[in-house]
Amino acid sequence: MTLETHPTNNSTGRRRNRKIVLGVAAAAALLLSGCNVGAPVDRDSVEEVDTEAKTLRLAHVYDAGHPVEECGVATLKEELQGSGLQIQSFPSAQLGNESELLEQVASGSLDMAVAGPSFLGVWEENAAVLDAAYLFEDVDHFVETANGEEMQTVFDDLYESSDIKVLSSWYYGTRHVTANKEISSAADFAGLKIRTPNAPLYLTNIGAMGGTATPMALDEVYLALQQGVIDAQENPIPTIATAKFNEVQDYINLTGHMVQGVEITTGRTVYEGLTDDESSALEGAMQTAADATRECVEEQEQSILEEWKAGSGIQVNEDVDRDSLAAAAGEAMRQQPWGDLYEQIQASR
Repeated sequence: MTLETHPTNNSTGRRRNRKIVLGVAAAAALLLSGCNVGAPVDRDSVEEVDTEAKTLRLAHVYDAGHPVEECGVATLKEELQGSGLQIQSFPSAQLGNESELLEQVASGSLDMAVAGPSFLGVWEENAAVLDAAYLFEDVDHFVETANGEEMQTVFDDLYESSDIKVLSSWYYGTRHVTANKEISSAADFAGLKIRTPNAPLYLTNIGAMGGTATPMALDEVYLALQQGVIDAQENPIPTIATAKFNEVQDYINLTGHMVQGVEITTGRTVYEGLTDDESSALEGAMQTAADATRECVEEQEQSILEEWKAGSGIQVNEDVDRDSLAAAAGEAMRQQPWGDLYEQIQASR
């Protein structure tokens, strides 16, 4: 893949970028004007462009109909109007996978990227703890932890070691396993090839629960399930729905093994190049976007699950022994380099 790059410390490039008319880019990035849960993307809309504002290029791997884009990114754009900053979004892995996007952010060739804790853990191992199986009691516990002192210390270490700055943590959803059979205990995982993102902790999580993890890019999963290359996959309900995995799987098993967030990141050059006013505007917009994303995800989790329970194609298995799965996963988590932090976070429930 050939990636468009323009280091953010290149002032000539910044001026040139501010003058580009983004009609084509807006269509390509499937940009939205607001957070409308479950609504289709308005592909015909063209955003107003502030030719005097700094344009920050933000990329992620999620479908343009996913709450990360429809609610989070759309809210960022709305909140930043008139601030001197504007967001140009590239969803659907247009600029690379999560690992590649973080590399671009670290190098300064991409302004902002959305990436999960497991991928940040490649750069600062303690950051991966947020993706540990059965870590959080609920979404409130996740939000309090992600914004708390312990994780801020971890994110500060990440910034110092890699130049990757975590700006915000957004609730991504609670992960469950889909398969062509009911999965209610660790014994039911035996022999199943379960797709996970390509990060070590995902493999550890699934292995601890009794399955065989198969790393694979998100955009390859539908066909792999359809063709039987893999047996199952795990994702939050909104992702399962937007990727249409419910079309090629018989059951969603409510394992709830990860209450998960994603981090919005930028690089040192971009972050330290902001004026005080720009930094304040971006911080406020990030918080509003985090709140909007959580609201959208939680609403979609509830409404989509209700639709499935009503008989829309995939069967819902609620009879899952989460306690036994959590016990097995906990043993594996406590053996990780961040095992003490895992126990500390669990104890704060």
